[in-house]
Amino acid sequence: MSIKTLFHLSFCLVLAACAGADTSETEAGDPGYSEYDEDDGTDSDAEVDDDSNESGDGTLPEYDCGAPSVFCISLLVPADYAGTPRNLFVGLYDSLPPVGPPTIFLFDEDAPAFTPGEAINLSLRDDVPDSGEYFLFSVLYDQTGGEWMPEPGIDYVATSDAPYAFDGQGMDVGEVNFSLYNGE
Repeated sequence: MSIKTLFHLSFCLVLAACAGADTSETEAGDPGYSEYDEDDGTDSDAEVDDDSNESGDGTLPEYDCGAPSVFCISLLVPADYAGTPRNLFVGLYDSLPPVGPPTIFLFDEDAPAFTPGEAINLSLRDDVPDSGEYFLFSVLYDQTGGEWMPEPGIDYVATSDAPYAFDGQGMDVGEVNFSLYNGE
């Protein structure tokens, strides 16, 4: 289960616990109505997200970095990387070092495929902010590494030196290097 999924699940549980009204009585035609299929655990009325960062074949779509609200980055993995990647996370934070969950989740992928010494090129459109200044914080989690935060000496991190100013325009920030996390 990815970090983003766990955060979303936790958030949903908090919302359900804090809900004042009983929403189990909603009926068809009500805004909150959804037919839940108990046989397979799916929501039969759920909408398909056509803007998903992942296409049906497991590859990521490539967006034009100059297009509105597209964020492009090349995360450079060191040539001497010898770990077993469990997860690649990319988030935006109001400040670094990060404290708590990211302000904005941009990307999360289990078992990312890449070649050490080469860049992981991402062009992202979902959840890219139209305004604000944010620092990039990306983690390449190892199988033996951390869960919520990187484990020093095991996981790799990539961060921006300064915040990126988002204004709704496309942005290509170029290469950002991963380095072995040292706890700082």
